[in-house]
Amino acid sequence: MMRDRYRAQAGTPVLREPTAWALFVCALTAIATLALPLSVIQLIDGLVFVASGLEVAQDLALLCLLAILPAAALTSFALLVGRLVACVLPKRHQSTTTWGVLLLTVGWMCAWQFGRTVWLWIRAITQITYVVTPELRLLAVGLLALGVSLLMRRVGAVRLLNAAADRLWALRHATALLVLTAILLTTAFPPVVYWRGEQAGGAGPSQQRDRPDIFLITLDTLAASDANVCGDGPTYMPELRRFAKRGSCFGNLYASSNFTTPTISTIETAALPWSHFATQPDAKMAHGLRSQSMAKILQQAGYGTHMVTDNLLASPLHRGTHTAYDSNVLVHTTLVGNVVRDAVTMFPDTALPKLVAATASFLGALDVQTHGQQSPYESHRSYAAALNLIDEAKAGQPLFVWVHTLPPHSPYLPPASTKYRLLPKGELERWQDLLPDNIAYPAPLQPLVDKHRLRYREAIMAADAELGLFLRDLEARGRLDNAVIIVSSDHGESFEHGFLGHAGPLLHNALIKVPLVFKLPGQNTTRHIAQPVSMADLAPTILDIVGAPALPHAEGRSLRPMLNGEAISDQAVFSMTMERQSRFQAITNGHYAVIKGSSKLIWNLASGELQLFDLDVDPGEKTNLAAQQPELAAQMKSLLQERVKAAEARRPGMVTRP
Repeated sequence: MMRDRYRAQAGTPVLREPTAWALFVCALTAIATLALPLSVIQLIDGLVFVASGLEVAQDLALLCLLAILPAAALTSFALLVGRLVACVLPKRHQSTTTWGVLLLTVGWMCAWQFGRTVWLWIRAITQITYVVTPELRLLAVGLLALGVSLLMRRVGAVRLLNAAADRLWALRHATALLVLTAILLTTAFPPVVYWRGEQAGGAGPSQQRDRPDIFLITLDTLAASDANVCGDGPTYMPELRRFAKRGSCFGNLYASSNFTTPTISTIETAALPWSHFATQPDAKMAHGLRSQSMAKILQQAGYGTHMVTDNLLASPLHRGTHTAYDSNVLVHTTLVGNVVRDAVTMFPDTALPKLVAATASFLGALDVQTHGQQSPYESHRSYAAALNLIDEAKAGQPLFVWVHTLPPHSPYLPPASTKYRLLPKGELERWQDLLPDNIAYPAPLQPLVDKHRLRYREAIMAADAELGLFLRDLEARGRLDNAVIIVSSDHGESFEHGFLGHAGPLLHNALIKVPLVFKLPGQNTTRHIAQPVSMADLAPTILDIVGAPALPHAEGRSLRPMLNGEAISDQAVFSMTMERQSRFQAITNGHYAVIKGSSKLIWNLASGELQLFDLDVDPGEKTNLAAQQPELAAQMKSLLQERVKAAEARRPGMVTRP
C-alpha cells in the first residue's frame, strides 16, 4: 500500500524517495478525477446544448487521454526540482520537495477550478453583475497560500503530503478504469485529425483566369457608430473611408447576432443562427451546413481558398468547415492561455479547445498580469500571413482569401501610434485596469465605461492604419484594382444600455450594426447605400459576382444590383441571440430582432416582451413604442413568428449528423 511507503520511521514522519510512477499516478488522478470534472461542470450546459450525448462522450474521452500530458510534465518537473534541491541541501529534503512541488501544484489547480465553479454557479443563481478583478484573484491566491501554509505548520508538511498522496493513490484503480474507458471509446470513435499546412486541394487553376480574386476582410468588434465610415463627418477610420470612395459604402448592415461564432457562420453560409445553430461562443455549425459554405463552392469552382485569423472563434477549425479551405492559418498571439487551446485544433470536430481553455483558465489571469500595456493581438501579423499566402499562390488561380483580425476587440490596449489621442495618460493604461469583457454595469459606472470607449476608439484608429497598409500592399502587388474587396465586421461593441462588450441578450444597434465597404473589380466610383441589408446577403452577393452556384440554404439575397446602382425591394433584416437555446429542443428561448425600413422590433421569445423603436428619430433606441404602436408591433412580431416557425421546421435535418 502507498501508506506503507511513507510510514513514519522511529516516530518521525519521513517521505521516502518518490518514484516517477507514484508521482505520475497521483498527478493523473488529481487531474482526471478532480480538476477535469470541475472544469466540465462549468461547461455542461453548453456541451449538451450543441452536441449529442455520443459527441460529448467522445470529447471527454479524448480530454481524459490528453490529461496524461500535463501529468507527465508535472512529474518530470517535480523530479527535476527535487534533484536540484538535493544538490544544495541535505538529501533528506529531496523527497519532501518533490512531493511538495507535485501535490501543491495539482492542489492549486483543483482549488482554482473549485473556486471558479462555485463563483460561476453563484452568478448563475443570483444573476449578480459583480466581477472578480485581477486584484481579487491575487488576493484569493494569497489567502489560499496562507491557509495551506498555516495548515502545514499546524499538521506538519510531511504528514499533510502523506495524507494527500495516500488519498490520491487510493483512487488509482478508478483512474485506471477511467483511462481504459477513454481508450476504448476513442478507439471505437477515432477523432478527425487536421495537420497544419495540409492542403484540401481545389480545381485546377488554368481555366479560371477570367474570375477575379476575392479578398474578404473582417475586423472583429467594429461598431458602425464608432467607425463612422460612410459620409463626410468625423471618423476614426480615415483609411477605410478613403478606400470606400472607390466602392459602395453601406450605412445599415446588420449582423446576424452580437458575437463572433454565429455571425461568422452566417457570413460563411448565408444562413441565420436559427438555421446554422452555431449559437454559443464555442459551438460548431449544424452538421447539415458544414459542407455547404461559400468557401466550398468557390473551391469547387477552382478558387484557392484560404482563411487567416488570430481569433479561434472565427477560424474554420472552430466551425467544422475546415475542409472548404486549402489552408487554415491560425495566427499566433502572445497569450499563454491560447497555446494549448490552439494546439488542440488539430482535432477540429471536437469541443477540445473549449474544454482545454476551461481546464487552463488560470493562465488567463496570468496573461492579464504579464501583458501590462501591451495588447496580445496585432493586426499586422494576420495581414502578413495573408500576404505570404498571396505571394505563394499558384499562378493563374483566382484566390479567395478571408482575413479576420481581432483588433479593435478587447482588451482596449492600442499601440503607441494611437494611444492617448483620445484619453490621456494615467487612465486605463494596463490590461488589469480595464473592466472585464461582456458585463452588465450599473449607471454610476457610465463615466468609466465612456473612458473605455475612448480607448476602444483609439484601438479602431490603429486597426484602420494596419488595414490601410494591407490594402496598399495588395495594390503594390497588382491585386487590388481587379479584385472583389469586402471590408466589414462580425459584430459591434456596446458602451451603453448598461452593458459593456458584446454577446449576452441585448440586440441594440451598437451591437449588431457594422460597417460594410464593397468594391467591385475595376470600380472607382462612390456609392452610399442607406437601405438596411443583412449579413446573410454577403455570400450570395460574392457568389453572384463571380458566377458561382448559389448556396442551397441561403437566407440572404444578392446585393449585386445595388452595387451596380440599381434599386431592389426593401426586405426585412433579422438578428438574434440564442445562447440559452439547445439545438436539440424546440425553439423556446432567445431574443430576436427584425428591422424593416426605420422600424425595429426586438422580441424576447421566452417572456413575450416587445420593444419597438423608430431608428430615424431615436437612433439610440431609448423610447419603446410597442404600447403606442401596437399594430406595427404585432405585424413585425408576426413576421418573426413565421420565420422562427420555418426555422424550427428545418432544424431536425440540420442538426442531425449525416
